[in-house]
Amino acid sequence: MVADSFMQQLIASLARRTPVLDEPVPYPSGAADAKVSSRRGAGPILLGEDRPDFERTLDEVLKADPPGRTEHLNAEQLRSMAITAQEAIVAKAAPEYAHYLEVREQARIAHGPEAPTVSRASGAPVAAVITVLAPVLLGTAAAIFLLVGYVLRMASPRIAAASSLITTGWLFAAGTAASVLVAMVSLLLTALRNASVSPSHGDGAMTQEVAAARANWRQALRRRGLEPFLRDVRKAVNGGLDHDRAP
Repeated sequence: MVADSFMQQLIASLARRTPVLDEPVPYPSGAADAKVSSRRGAGPILLGEDRPDFERTLDEVLKADPPGRTEHLNAEQLRSMAITAQEAIVAKAAPEYAHYLEVREQARIAHGPEAPTVSRASGAPVAAVITVLAPVLLGTAAAIFLLVGYVLRMASPRIAAASSLITTGWLFAAGTAASVLVAMVSLLLTALRNASVSPSHGDGAMTQEVAAARANWRQALRRRGLEPFLRDVRKAVNGGLDHDRAP
């Protein structure tokens, strides 16, 4: 295969301690571009949004099998080499990656029409805070005005301000009752709206399918791409340096 040939050339260049690649590997931004073969015909090109998964899997492999004291390359050097050669490494898990891209694109198309609804729901917490605070503030004001008004009336019935305070207090009490009713209606409408936009069983199954496809791709990337690459690089570099130092 072309990918195998490129991998062999890459390992050989590492053993000779010569530069491997002079140009960085491009990262397309669309799923349609990923289905196009790379410039070596090895398989889908790794998308920029999937690069963190590649690097996370690489770090897991290096952590599981760190370089020993007798090796000539440290973990950071191995990591840099793998990132430079990621196009050839990703090609080893091309079928799983293509399936993952296809399933993920289908999930995005299925959830696309619901995106505006989700964005509109982001303003719900502010409205909920207002509806909760309004009855508390109005009720507190009503209690204060009524208490002060009735105390003044009991102290001196001739004080005109007492009647005004009592009237204002009852107005706040009426506002409190109205705000409680509005809050109850608002909470009910919010609950109904959230229930209407909650994911269905089919959406949940699609999400699980995307997660499973991603896990399968990362597993194949690790078993068929990263682990053999790092093993061959270590063998080539360590063997080449030991051969050069031999008398």
